[in-house]
Amino acid sequence: MRRLVIVVLGIALIFGIGIGTAAAATNSLKEGTLGLSVDVNNDFILQGRYFILNDFAVLGEFGFGIKGDDGEGTDIGLGVGIRKYLRTEDLAPFVGGTIFYSSTQDGDLKNFALLGIFGAEYFLHKQFSVEGSVGLGYSSEETKNAAGTTTTITNFGTQRFGLALNFYF
Repeated sequence: MRRLVIVVLGIALIFGIGIGTAAAATNSLKEGTLGLSVDVNNDFILQGRYFILNDFAVLGEFGFGIKGDDGEGTDIGLGVGIRKYLRTEDLAPFVGGTIFYSSTQDGDLKNFALLGIFGAEYFLHKQFSVEGSVGLGYSSEETKNAAGTTTTITNFGTQRFGLALNFYF
């Protein structure tokens, strides 16, 4: 009988530790949460996300820039995507996908990308995290020079490396 009590207490302790660890995740990966992501690399795009489930978010990307003085043109970028978190703990790996289009330098440079995204997000605070990600997929870049000649370059492979700061509301 004494051994049975020790085994039961041991099992309860193991499960108690597991439950405590799972409950210790203090982050904002919750249904209905809004997030804003800012790349720390040289990218003019802001990304918003809305969690439709605790581990699944829809993404929207937008950016613009208006050139002044000697620069001409307007930069604009739009994208949509999804993200599935593999775990919703403070270190949260994810997979997802995005479709992105940008036009820069007075329409002389156009870019279209269809990418799978892989990465992880680490929460430093309930409403703040840092993220690293890489994209894998297809992109097409169309460039028009001063003479009006258009050159198109397509690429398949790793495309979009990024470090980002994420804020949740």
